[in-house]
Amino acid sequence: MNEIVQPDETLDILCNDRIQIIQKKTGYRFSIDALLLANFIVLKKHERLLDIGTGCGIIPIYMTKRGYTNTMVGIEIQKDLFQLAVRNKRLNGCDNIEFFHGDIVSAIDTLKKSLYHVIVSNPPYTKKNTGRISPARSRSIARYESSLTIDDLFTVSSLLLSTKGRLYTIYPSRRLGDVIFSAKTKKMEPKRLRFVHPREGEEANLFLAEFVKDAGHEVKIEKPLIMYEKDRIREEIAAYFAL
Repeated sequence: MNEIVQPDETLDILCNDRIQIIQKKTGYRFSIDALLLANFIVLKKHERLLDIGTGCGIIPIYMTKRGYTNTMVGIEIQKDLFQLAVRNKRLNGCDNIEFFHGDIVSAIDTLKKSLYHVIVSNPPYTKKNTGRISPARSRSIARYESSLTIDDLFTVSSLLLSTKGRLYTIYPSRRLGDVIFSAKTKKMEPKRLRFVHPREGEEANLFLAEFVKDAGHEVKIEKPLIMYEKDRIREEIAAYFAL
């Protein structure tokens, strides 16, 4: 089904023309972080996935186009982004995905009727009242922890995941202490960590993490993910765009 792109929107073509994503020209737009996170997820055939803060729907759509046919649910608090996600689902023919508009904290009772094996979230990165405030409300909500704090994410995940269910997320490396502390208070144990570095020899600016509900304490630190070789994107990252 073709979708008419409005004057305030763009149509972005990804992954050798296999994915088409409508986004607003201004406001929140997905970044490469979403693809880093999508490629970090382990998803088995029978498992149900919930994407918290799905935005325009990029993560479940991308994973479906990679060949996953799992039932996937995305929830988004911003109505305009939710509407884009629904349109992008139709545009890409992803019948296995269902999107909901709402606040994940308020929607717990509805969603926990069917527990999930996997939760993914590319969450707001910045503590409220810190950093430079984005002038666009959509970007501000997506960036600042006004609607989804670290504690909110782990509380919700602990309630909505089945035993041994997994949460996948990405945060700035400076938030590692906050993230690990909050996870452990909610009985979510870190099992895999992968630090993301802009270039070889530079400090990590992000980390990818897998947490498991009611698990043991062993943690695997994976090899660093290096984004660029000088000014050229590295092969592993380039492969994310090739599907």
